[in-house]
Amino acid sequence: MDRQEIRERVVDYLDRNDIDDRVNDWINDVRRDIALKFNFNYLYTDAWALTSAGSARYPLPTDYLGHLTLLVNDKKLMKVGAREFDELAGTEVDVTEVTPYLTYSQGTVNDDSEGEPDYYIDRGMEFDLYPIPDAEYTMTMRYYAQPAVWASDSDEDYISRFHFETIIWGTCLRGAMFLEEDTRIIIYADAYKTSVDEMIKREQEQFKKPQDNFSRMKTWKDMDLTTFKRKIKVVI
Repeated sequence: MDRQEIRERVVDYLDRNDIDDRVNDWINDVRRDIALKFNFNYLYTDAWALTSAGSARYPLPTDYLGHLTLLVNDKKLMKVGAREFDELAGTEVDVTEVTPYLTYSQGTVNDDSEGEPDYYIDRGMEFDLYPIPDAEYTMTMRYYAQPAVWASDSDEDYISRFHFETIIWGTCLRGAMFLEEDTRIIIYADAYKTSVDEMIKREQEQFKKPQDNFSRMKTWKDMDLTTFKRKIKVVI
């Protein structure tokens, strides 16, 4: 289904014909929400950027949703947590400020730690590299991206083609909340949750590895002693 078809269905369910622009916005909101609930292959993408000598921190792509894999000159970097990164980077912390949380942002990285990066830390909106790049390197960022915003009534994508009911119920829920219709909120919230669960189940089954379709021949190891003796006609 494209945007127009979804909007017409939602407007019909909500019994309103004066909120088309709002429905268009809600449809995009729901599509982003759905993308956060499952890692769809069609949203997995690449982006490229260059490092700058002496710069450790870089912004994540504006459409980034999560699951970053980072390569520098085709070498995959190891992702580390905040504590590990601080230990690697030799963070200098202001000891006059006592806090139970020690993070990189409270200090500065050792200036001697420059070279081709081996590690990175994902900080939500940006990431830091270690060692600090000492030259210009090509970075490849692989990640799950937000679905592109629909601006035309003819727009459609994988979710709207195979899971259109999930978009419809999610949009109806936002409409019911906007209209403050408590009964419909309950109905559409339940319908949206059910459709999301069904969507995830169908996607997981689609990429499930097929089971080996054969039966193993039984051997003597599968038989108890009495059965084995009978089979080989041992007389006791």
